[in-house]
Amino acid sequence: MNNRRPSVFYAIPCGDFYSIQNDIIGVVSKCGEVDSIIAEDDLRTKGLWDKIKEQIDSTDLFVADISSGSPNIILELGYAIREKNNKNIGIFISNSASIPSDLTGFVLQKYSSFNDFQIKLAEWLCQTLPSMKCTELTGLQKRFANFQEDFRDQDLFHRRWSIPPGGSFLFSGEGLRFSNMHLPMLTTTLAILKDCRFSFRAKIERSRLGWVVQGTKFHEKFYPEFCVMFNIDSEGTLTPHVLNMAHPNPITLYQPFPEIKVKSFTKSDWFDISTVVRGSNIEIIYAEKTIFSADFTREPYGQYYKTDGAKDGQIGFRCHPEEEATINHLFVEEIEN
Repeated sequence: MNNRRPSVFYAIPCGDFYSIQNDIIGVVSKCGEVDSIIAEDDLRTKGLWDKIKEQIDSTDLFVADISSGSPNIILELGYAIREKNNKNIGIFISNSASIPSDLTGFVLQKYSSFNDFQIKLAEWLCQTLPSMKCTELTGLQKRFANFQEDFRDQDLFHRRWSIPPGGSFLFSGEGLRFSNMHLPMLTTTLAILKDCRFSFRAKIERSRLGWVVQGTKFHEKFYPEFCVMFNIDSEGTLTPHVLNMAHPNPITLYQPFPEIKVKSFTKSDWFDISTVVRGSNIEIIYAEKTIFSADFTREPYGQYYKTDGAKDGQIGFRCHPEEEATINHLFVEEIEN
């Protein structure tokens, strides 16, 4: 009698933000009594293609999350498609990511949040592995992703952030001081994020500070294809912008919109701001008050906000050459749709 536990090979994005997927896979595997191999989390597999192929061949199922567009994951998926029965391959993708044209004929498991990823993964495994202990998967604790940065670890910073050409920054005792970034400094691990609350603490050193949500940047490009940006100056003037490379402003690339005066803003102090993104609705909160709220599908934003591609979830910051700011803490919390 064969009592071998079923096994699954997982090709998932790497990076600190995606570690919650590791946790989800671990919980689902433990409850369902399934062995898992996570490619990006196994030091023995990194750079060892023969080892990866051996592990894919030896496991019963193959699961790939292609949301990040990682070439390594696409390579592993291509090999699995060639070597395994398609019914034993689960392809997962965030609703906010674009589907590669070569995979349009495959059944994709689409998810809207990390909690939804957990639900869809458990459901797919139960359908594909009749022997799995599916009764143990009911009532799993909800999972949401959080990301924080204190700008104290330079090695971690360089893995998590993409700096535009010419951008200047330094680590000080107060935090990260930066300037000369016409294009934004963006995270590299938040692409699959959708609805979220993005909070940070900052100080304007010169003129103004800009920050970005829904940043969409391809791996090989220096500049984002899309983002929504806000900046606030030392007098408390808030200005929303949209960068859409399909409809760029001929002078600045960003399309500016009417300014808003934040009367309670204190220019000489550190300040905390939160930006809440729910689909196309974006709200900004300062001093526990909503200072901006808009549906960006409506005018005056609509024609510039519209894009044929998906909007990613990268967040970031921006300062022009004549501007300078310091940030020393940020926190991104995934929220329910």
